[in-house]
Amino acid sequence: MNSNIPPDSSKFKNQAGVADDSQYDQPPDRSELNRRKLILWTAISANILGNLGLTGINVAIPSIQKEMGLSAFEVGWLSLSTMLVMAMFSAPVARAADLYGRKRFTIVGLLITMLCSVAAALSNSFQTLFISRAFSGLGLVTFFTTITTMITAAYPAKERGRVLGLTISSVYVGLSMGPILTGFLVELFGWRSLFWFTVLGMLPPLVLINLVSRADELDIAEEKFDAGGVVVWICAVGLGFTGLASLRQNYAIGILAIGLIFGVFFFFKAVGNKNPIIDTKLFLNSRRFTFSSLAAYISYLSSTSVIFLLSLYFQYAKGLSPSKAGMFLISQPVIQALLTPLSGRLSDRYDAGKLASAGMGIILLAIVIFAFTLSINTSNVLLVLTMGLTGAGFAFFSAPNTNAILSAAPQNRLGQASGVITVTRLCGQISSIALTTLIFDLVIGPGAITEEKYPAFIRAAKICFVIFAPLCLTGIAASLARGKQKT
Repeated sequence: MNSNIPPDSSKFKNQAGVADDSQYDQPPDRSELNRRKLILWTAISANILGNLGLTGINVAIPSIQKEMGLSAFEVGWLSLSTMLVMAMFSAPVARAADLYGRKRFTIVGLLITMLCSVAAALSNSFQTLFISRAFSGLGLVTFFTTITTMITAAYPAKERGRVLGLTISSVYVGLSMGPILTGFLVELFGWRSLFWFTVLGMLPPLVLINLVSRADELDIAEEKFDAGGVVVWICAVGLGFTGLASLRQNYAIGILAIGLIFGVFFFFKAVGNKNPIIDTKLFLNSRRFTFSSLAAYISYLSSTSVIFLLSLYFQYAKGLSPSKAGMFLISQPVIQALLTPLSGRLSDRYDAGKLASAGMGIILLAIVIFAFTLSINTSNVLLVLTMGLTGAGFAFFSAPNTNAILSAAPQNRLGQASGVITVTRLCGQISSIALTTLIFDLVIGPGAITEEKYPAFIRAAKICFVIFAPLCLTGIAASLARGKQKT
């Protein structure tokens, strides 16, 4: 093992329990520099190409709905299924990768995503497509989570904001290109081409990760994988969010209650566990870690549905084709892609918490504008500018907040901290889509979103934004409550 990364990184913690940079005291040799670059380029390519297909489902939904005759409730679940499985397995995958090999798990995640994309492309029913989409979430969360951990462990803290800015920016590059590229694919070759494209898109990161000479594995052989905790976690997340997304169904309240019971049981079980899949001491011992994670959850809860709602709005209310709708949707991720590297660099020099709080304030402003202006006749220019404002807010929130979370975690818990980031993001996204799906069900009603239901769709979208605005305010409060960054 290269001497730049010691066998037991837990030895390099300061009094606050956060890893110091003594493991990086010696300048890296050429092989180590090349190795870092390979990991970085694997992350960038996986984020760009993985998110191209992930975001493309929003553009493809009207075509899928028309072919399969889906209801508004089923439309919501097409997006929700992937994120739900990602949330269920994010923490177990992060923990297992720390124990059994991050590079190995990254490869497995890419392969699972490819296989599930093939199954989705061949689907001839909603049930088959739903299952394929759900299991693709396992592959996506596996390589998204493990590659973030590899990046964090490979670079010293003084460079972490920069590389996190680059990797998070690559996510937004994928999100930027996704609506346009997938829009043209759907128009020219049908919605199934989206999934064939995802299969091809996984090949470059698969090649790159296999070129990495080794991974940053920790010498934690004495630690065990908490299989019982995994079962409890999966039940808590799976049942809890399934109940939340199905509140109008007769079974929903019971499922939600059981999920909450599992969640409480998981927390108390993890407190006394020496090898938990999520170390609850990360929250109990660090106010900064706790409130940064809470701010992340609320930010995604209050903003994830923006792209989802506007994608449907442009195609339903404005009557645009998938490719033209994609052109209007790119302003948010483009701004995010352009500004995130800058915010990442700034978080290396200034308090990451303050930068993130400012970003949340910008997101709130954009959501308020949507809530007050959205109608069948809203100017496309205003919508695009407001989406760009949302992108600027996320750019100044995401990378600094990620840096704040990871910098508050010990080196031997970076995998779990990365898992927490993924969990909070996904739980926020699921909550947002689940809430939107519930509002659709209440306001639009059963059946497909046809032309006579467009006014009801507009009302449902406005209700979503009215609810998201005060939620965003609580996110700002959580972001400010994290306290000053320790130096």
